Amino acid sequence: MPACGRNPIIGVCFMFKPQICALAVALACAAAHADNAPQTAGDPVIVTASRIPQKVSSLPANVSVITAADIANSTATTVQDVLSAYAGIHVFNSSGSANSAMVDLRGFGMSGNSNTLILVDGVRQNTNDLAAVNLGSVALSSVERIEVVRGLGGVAYGGGATGGVINIITKSGAASGASGSVTLTGGSYDLRQLDADLHAANQFVALDGYIQSMKTGNYRQNNAERNDNAGFTLTFKHDGGDIKLFAKTANQGLRLPGPIIMDPANGLNPLATYPVGTLTPNSYASTDTTSGGVSLNQELGAGTLYADLSRRHKDADSCAQFVGSSGCSLDQRSLDENTASVRYELPIGKHKLSFGGDWLDSSMSVLNSLNNEQTSQRHVAYFVDGQFALWQGATLSAGGRQQLVDDKVNATVGGANLSTIDTSLHAWSLGLKQAFGGGWSAYVRAGQSFRLGNADEVTYTNGLPLQPQQSHDKEVGVEWAGERAHAKLAVFRNDLSNEIAYNPFAGLGGANANLPATRHQGVELEGGLKVTSTVDLNGNLSWTEATYRAGAGLAGKTIPMVPRLMANAAASWRYYEGGKLALSAQYVSEQYFDNDQSNSFGSKLPGYMVVDAKLTQDFGKHVTVALSANNLFDRHYASYGGTWYSSPTAYSLYPANGRNYQAAVTYKF
Repeated sequence: MPACGRNPIIGVCFMFKPQICALAVALACAAAHADNAPQTAGDPVIVTASRIPQKVSSLPANVSVITAADIANSTATTVQDVLSAYAGIHVFNSSGSANSAMVDLRGFGMSGNSNTLILVDGVRQNTNDLAAVNLGSVALSSVERIEVVRGLGGVAYGGGATGGVINIITKSGAASGASGSVTLTGGSYDLRQLDADLHAANQFVALDGYIQSMKTGNYRQNNAERNDNAGFTLTFKHDGGDIKLFAKTANQGLRLPGPIIMDPANGLNPLATYPVGTLTPNSYASTDTTSGGVSLNQELGAGTLYADLSRRHKDADSCAQFVGSSGCSLDQRSLDENTASVRYELPIGKHKLSFGGDWLDSSMSVLNSLNNEQTSQRHVAYFVDGQFALWQGATLSAGGRQQLVDDKVNATVGGANLSTIDTSLHAWSLGLKQAFGGGWSAYVRAGQSFRLGNADEVTYTNGLPLQPQQSHDKEVGVEWAGERAHAKLAVFRNDLSNEIAYNPFAGLGGANANLPATRHQGVELEGGLKVTSTVDLNGNLSWTEATYRAGAGLAGKTIPMVPRLMANAAASWRYYEGGKLALSAQYVSEQYFDNDQSNSFGSKLPGYMVVDAKLTQDFGKHVTVALSANNLFDRHYASYGGTWYSSPTAYSLYPANGRNYQAAVTYKF
């Protein structure tokens, strides 16, 4: 067992603040005195980090692999619930729909959606605008696993992955035979949902399909929602590989209740008196998305060739009513996106080299009350990534990417406005992972990542062109895995120049802008313990600090909508054969309101803690019943809020769901 003074995390701690270093050392020392249990045999293989299969044990990153069993043992009822229970992931909501929640990895606040790349079966879900990814199009019952790779993804995927990459991988059929399931769910707010999936295969062909239909009134007035989703994957197997064809459709209709206005100094507190009310009864949004493509995996020579080609089309219409007005601002947009990628993996003895290229051709048209906008994106990228076995237990990971960018925006905002970006951007990563005895391992990594402004951001700049965002990234981590317990600690820092975000101080009335130098840093601690053969405990703690490093009136200030502390605790008890009881608690600390960049408003978005519970019982091999209670103690809270333009003491909140219940019956065949 390594002594505390020789723990590998200490030697690289000099890169961070003394306070962070002290916390990291204390936690590492505490872990060093744990029982020296044997290392677990399991070593998951993931595809997210470099888009080819890799063992987690070799990656210099904080990785979470969330399996279908983990999901079944949790209180989660949506993909968003699953993600929010893991370290470093902040999920917040301003729409009233869980399916349209914002997902922020490692503290980017309101631009978190643009710095966190979300994939479904390896296909990018983020679009070239500010819209949140509709995770409701993925039925929780169809998820095989979710891979969360924090801080690593710029080389493999290009822009928008500084916070990390989340890849939701859906279930596929067995080698032969047929299987499937049907789930009926009902609950509070008139929730009605149908999920069904089918898997059939023989030695030559496999078919995987799913459908989902959901309807609910949601918690607040004017918040009714309808989701209809379907998709299939057809796989043709052959010697040394396979070819997959896929198609998906997702349709969402959502009424938008908007904010409630709080002004406690003047006796106005609707969060306590009437949180379900709406001030925008005419607001709504609808989105229709279709996608399809083909992928190839083929053994070729000494290595394996991976290739994919996909197309996506999205139509979105919305009407945003302003508080105090009977009218609303209409917005219609249409997106077409074509992507292609070719990658080749070549084993060289104990080493592994992969290289390839990406291509993106995207266009979007937007018509709204203020603007007529046409955007186009043309990206061509080349990358190389390698894993090299050094001495015993040591793996060096190194990679680089060059991305050629040709983006154009032609918009009319009170006059012609043409924005063009024609440049070359670079990302790189260099990391070392070292395995020690007794289940210990440690890693250190440095790199560079980037992102470009999306179509919404580059249009509303008040005439100031947006420069590409650059981030210089550092991370260290230590992990321990025993027979009945596991723990890991990660410490990271991202120093950004030209961070792209909305700045209320820019121009005459606020605009999207390149911020002064910023820093995002934090500590992520997580672990689990198998108390008995039937009881499991899991928990995590995240400390995140996002600050301005420069700027008049901003240097040293905290970036809004980034909670300093987040914590999760969960317990699962298999009380009887086929029966499980799960409990979870989530704490999110207070945070500065959106648009309070100067931290001068005088109050903050309050912190909150929510407790959930779920009881699951199998009846034979085919039937499962699940009963869920969410927000068990009926806390009145909001995960998002902002300062209010018309009053120095008022602010807006978007109340989260009160206590609610769900019952689901699943039939498996």
